[in-house]
Amino acid sequence: MIETVLGPVPAAVVGRVNMHQHLLSDASSLCRPGREQTPTDHRVTIRNLGFLRWNALALADNLRLDDPHLAVAELRHAARGVDLVVEDTSVGLGPDHAALPAVSRAAGVHVAVAYGLYVTPTLPGWARDLDEDGVYRHLLGALTDRVPGTDYRAALIGIMGTTAEFPAVERARLRAAAGAAGQTGASVGVRLDGDVRNGVEVVAEMTGAGLPADRILLTNADEYLDPGYWNDLIDTGVTLEMCFGTELQHVGRMRNPSDPQRLDFFESFLAGRADGRWVLGGSVWTKTQLRRYGGEGYDHLTTRVLPELVRRGVAVDRLEAMMTTEPLRLLDRSSAGDRSPANLTNTSVEEIRDAC
Repeated sequence: MIETVLGPVPAAVVGRVNMHQHLLSDASSLCRPGREQTPTDHRVTIRNLGFLRWNALALADNLRLDDPHLAVAELRHAARGVDLVVEDTSVGLGPDHAALPAVSRAAGVHVAVAYGLYVTPTLPGWARDLDEDGVYRHLLGALTDRVPGTDYRAALIGIMGTTAEFPAVERARLRAAAGAAGQTGASVGVRLDGDVRNGVEVVAEMTGAGLPADRILLTNADEYLDPGYWNDLIDTGVTLEMCFGTELQHVGRMRNPSDPQRLDFFESFLAGRADGRWVLGGSVWTKTQLRRYGGEGYDHLTTRVLPELVRRGVAVDRLEAMMTTEPLRLLDRSSAGDRSPANLTNTSVEEIRDAC
């Protein structure tokens, strides 16, 4: 069974999975001044899209996905290509977990929630204060009882954040996440710092706590397109996540690769590693990535990326493994409690408003 925001569903009824998206989030804690003069209008508008392409973190409005009605409209496009979307917004990045069931019903897409703690500077005080046992109990509760503020359970743990320093507090959180996941048969998603090459050490911390490597998902691996590093990570037995559609720049702080760069690297790497495990996602987390604001939207993966990978000669059955078999393996776990499978029905605007 796979835990969704509308209750558990049998894995057998789920087809394609977009393994990484953000539907309702607030990453404004990451807001930083740009190199250019900030526009007088601090909202995301067509007049400041050029500014944001080079200063993506400069406007807090760009870092907030806070409109459930817009989330429904955008997610409906993805319904044509996927059955389930994983909502990957960690504690610290403003998840609105309570509003997701109404969004899922209205959009006609299953939504599964990853629940985890991001890096320390983003965390609220209560989360920073949790010791290793406290993190373990908190994450275990999200998996077995309910995500705080909701009546549904998390499908997996994530995204757990790490930094280049990989301090003791991050190690403790990862050990706690590994323990909670191991107790329930769940998986854990971890984001590695793209500026260092400490992923093997991160994996060892978690496997040392008893979690099998094949239950570890390293998210956003497209942020470090390093074939030697990728080989080292795959050799540990983990799954790597390749995301497309995030081409954000913030001069001096953040520089994402372009999708053509990702495609070139991925095509070449796949040719040499038939034994690796991958999943695919999108990681929309800013307004400028939404269709409403001129972005490619939640359907970019299935509308453009998958057809391009097929055109480049990636076998369809291999893509099927990335979009269905491997995601379902990571998400499928025993369901605690006796609850009926989710039912995707039409939801009114009033229901969405009530859920927010």
